[in-house]
Amino acid sequence: MVMMMKLKHVDELSGGRKRFRRRYPKAVSQILGEEFFQVPMRARDGAALVNEQENLLAEYEKLVAKALRKAAGAGQLSPLQHWREATAEAEAMVAAIKGGLDEGDRRDVLAEDLHQRGADPILVKAVAQTEAEEPPVTLLDAKNMYQEQRMGGATGRNQKNRLERVCRRVEGALGPLQKLAIVDLKRAHGRKLRDFMLSQRKSDGSLLSPLSVRRELDMVRAIVSLAIVEFDLKAKAQNPFEGLEVIKADASPESEWERRDPLPKDVIVAMRERMTGKLREPALGLIWRLLEGTGCRGAEVVGLRVEDVFIDHPYPHIWVRWHEGRRVKTKVSIRAVSLVGDALEAAREALRLAQGHDMLFPRYAHEGGPDAVSQALMKHLRKFTKDKRHVAYSLRHNMKDLLVTAGVPQRDEHRILGHSLGGVGDRVYGGGEARLKAATEAMQRAVASAR
Repeated sequence: MVMMMKLKHVDELSGGRKRFRRRYPKAVSQILGEEFFQVPMRARDGAALVNEQENLLAEYEKLVAKALRKAAGAGQLSPLQHWREATAEAEAMVAAIKGGLDEGDRRDVLAEDLHQRGADPILVKAVAQTEAEEPPVTLLDAKNMYQEQRMGGATGRNQKNRLERVCRRVEGALGPLQKLAIVDLKRAHGRKLRDFMLSQRKSDGSLLSPLSVRRELDMVRAIVSLAIVEFDLKAKAQNPFEGLEVIKADASPESEWERRDPLPKDVIVAMRERMTGKLREPALGLIWRLLEGTGCRGAEVVGLRVEDVFIDHPYPHIWVRWHEGRRVKTKVSIRAVSLVGDALEAAREALRLAQGHDMLFPRYAHEGGPDAVSQALMKHLRKFTKDKRHVAYSLRHNMKDLLVTAGVPQRDEHRILGHSLGGVGDRVYGGGEARLKAATEAMQRAVASAR
């Protein structure tokens, strides 16, 4: 008895010939300009037909995945990534060919078949030219590696958007990232990018400040430095963005700290009253009170877990530290911050509202949560001040002023705010309990000076 088997997506043509035919998803069809993936098949029956159908199914899935990746506008492959992906696919396809042919003949037959089908030319080359050199490492490879290694995990939208913005500026000045080989970058590229950035205007029409340009160039420098190390290019490439001067010699200096002002007393009082009143989202008021009472960065408070809050300790405090839901800015940002006065009361209330949750503010415990909090707080703040130098981050400047006014030693001030400590002794030595005691006393003096 002969058993008949119907293979999915395989049609019967005249003369016993077979054809693989499968409809593309609508989104993929619009990208490729074709409604179906269809290929005449070599085999006509038996195991050979089954194997060919399985290989064509795999080829179809890869085409769909690439098209969807392109539609998403993310994960663009560099020439090097494209080549390596094609090489791996080619090796698998060659190994799957059965029969008495040697490897060279198998590659010739497969390359010809792929060419006739209109397959990816890079895949055809990977099959036919085993000795072909890999494409050079480009700035797109560098960007992808930086995003994977330095921005993986729970990085918020701000950082991702910043990376995309910086890379758009690089392309505006130097051309497509995938065409900029790392080994070909010269100092002239660095100067050209710097000058281009200095000529760019913000949404309000003003030019990018030298500090903003410096910050963006620092990211480009870090991207290229990582690529030089990870792709073993130290003997072949140099980083043209290292030591690149941005601020002119005759320009007046401006520190990052000077770009924000502390909030005036009347604004602080008005916001305090608003944040302790009836809000649609009570957590928003608690976050503001913690920001005001600790001088922490927004993401440091929004990303707190319940287990990071210690209100029954002899010196109540919060722990700002790395975890899977939030990465801290620098090593010195990992610290204990004392809770005194209203900040302690806000922490107690936040713990009560967070019962049953791991995160202290579950409403904002998602990627982009700190950005959402910042935007919401700014809507409230703008009711009391229109000054662009007054933002939620200004509360760190207010805390800085309070600590200075209270005569708090710079060492304790830096520990509270999460700034770099100068000497090794200040960074390494001293017990945690003693540091907490000193920080708590410093915060108490600072809060008292504000009354």
